[in-house]
This record gives sequence, C-alpha cells and structure tokens, in this order.
Amino acid sequence: MTEVLFVRHGLPVNGVADPGLAGDGMIQAKRLAAWLAAEQVDALATSPLRRARETAAVLAAELGFVPVEIPDLREWEPHEPNEVYTPVEQMAADDPRARAAVEGRYNDFVPELDQPAFIARAHDCLEQLFERWPSGRVVAVGHGGIINAILAGVIGTRDLFWFNAGYTSVSRVEKLASGRIVVHSANETGHLLGSRS
Repeated sequence: MTEVLFVRHGLPVNGVADPGLAGDGMIQAKRLAAWLAAEQVDALATSPLRRARETAAVLAAELGFVPVEIPDLREWEPHEPNEVYTPVEQMAADDPRARAAVEGRYNDFVPELDQPAFIARAHDCLEQLFERWPSGRVVAVGHGGIINAILAGVIGTRDLFWFNAGYTSVSRVEKLASGRIVVHSANETGHLLGSRS
C-alpha cells in the first residue's frame, strides 16, 4: 500500500515569474514540517516550480529527505517564460479569475486550459508516484490545480477543479493492496491552526 500526501505549496511572492515563497509561505511550510514530523514519512517529491521546491526544501530539512522532482506535479501549462504570477487572494476584485474563485466557479479560473490533456497528466502523475513508491507514505508538493485534478480523477467528479486548496494544505490518497485507489481527505489545514500536543 502507498499513501500519497499531496501538499499545495506555501503562499508565493506576488508579481514575479516563477515565484518563491513569501514570508507567510515560509511560516506555513515550517508549520506543516513540524506537523508531519509526527508521521512516518518515507519519501518526498516536488513539482519543479520554485514555490513548490522551496516548500519541499523546508519539509526536507525537518523530515530528512532529498526531494525528488516529478515534472508532472507542475501546475497547468503552458506559461510564458516571464509570465508574472499573482496569487488569487491578491488579484483585483474585478479580475474575472478572482470572481470565479470567490463564486466557486473553479473551472472558469483557467478557461483556456486544455482540460483533457491536463486530466491525462494528472492521471499519469498519480500512476508515476505509485510506480516509483509501491509502498510507504510519500509527501508530494504540488499546486492547487494539479491536486484538484488528481483527486477529481480518483473520486470521479465531473468537475476538474472542485475545491480551493489552501496553502500547504494536505490531501491524502491511498492505493490499497487490492489496487483500489481511495481519497482519505482533502484540504487538511490543522497545522496552520495548532500543533500536535
């Protein structure tokens, strides 16, 4: 059996291409690292994008693993090389993407996305993780969109994007000995509210 803990990266810096973590994002990652230290973790994977790699580096320092880059954990594509990233919370109120997120119309957040290709990549990503780690608990740091798509594929929802993943939230997926894949949780954020004591 393999359990994958999908982690969304911490809050990134606003207004730059391929941003790293903002100060609050670093704090979020440190809180998650302390929380996960109480669990048996066997491996750490990350998206190649900087905000995910920096989140994974914080976890690695606590958990003692070298993160393995998995290209398919990246967010939706394509991006222009110098495209500026703006977190949804910092978008202008009249931005159609911000309105879509506030109203729960997550599929409208990226209307130009090639959804069939993204769904296929999400499926392949999950299969890669299970193939690389056929047993144990793996923390995989990625992005809200790809985590949505992976979980949507497992539960069979018609909506590709169906929840707003919090920064450093944890969503748990397990492949059972029978081969069946199940979702145990989505969007856990207890580590941002307290500690295990």
